[in-house]
Amino acid sequence: MSDLENCLTQISDDKPVRLFLPLIDREERLLIQCVLKKGSGCHFKLLLHSGTLLVDKIDRNSLCLISLDVGGQSISLECKIVGVPNRQTLDMVVLKTINHEQMRDYFRVDCTVPIVITSIIPDSFATEKDKWRINGTTVDLSGSGLRVSITTAPPTDTQVRLEIALPTAETKIVKALATSVRVSQLTDKLWDVAYHFDNIDDEDQDEIIGCCMVAQRRLLRLKVKVTGN
Repeated sequence: MSDLENCLTQISDDKPVRLFLPLIDREERLLIQCVLKKGSGCHFKLLLHSGTLLVDKIDRNSLCLISLDVGGQSISLECKIVGVPNRQTLDMVVLKTINHEQMRDYFRVDCTVPIVITSIIPDSFATEKDKWRINGTTVDLSGSGLRVSITTAPPTDTQVRLEIALPTAETKIVKALATSVRVSQLTDKLWDVAYHFDNIDDEDQDEIIGCCMVAQRRLLRLKVKVTGN
């Protein structure tokens, strides 16, 4: 049995999942809640609510991403649409699995957006030294972490709260608890810090992944224009 088939055997049938569906002439992926119905080998079906599937708008030449939890671990499946039998069903085949640790490299894109770093201690319990706030901009972004450029020395070896302003149609503020994994002082007044998300809501993580997909698509179009390939 292949690793991909083995991955599907670990997923319970009728599993609720989140689908990032590519659409024609649209950068943003449509995020849909659906149910995974296992088939044979690496094949499966996605069952959707009536009226949520715009069949004529699906970009079948682009790959899909499915996000789900297996045994308490967040994983993603890179998949291809192989058929659309009706307006509530997609026939799929899985091409690649991506675990939480791989997510950072797989979906890491250059992305400059505002970010605020603060203490995790609630205001009602905070002392004056806990009431700090650092404004910065992200250098790159992924579903499991980010790099940030800041002009104030960051706290190290401690968990922090992040608030990130994503450049969606309507600005979306996502929040996460994170710990620094690398701190580099570039100049007297400039630091580059890599953070790993310790805790983030599924919806907020999905928003970040969707933002990364849009950025990846833009970079790919730029590459095509520049290289002609």
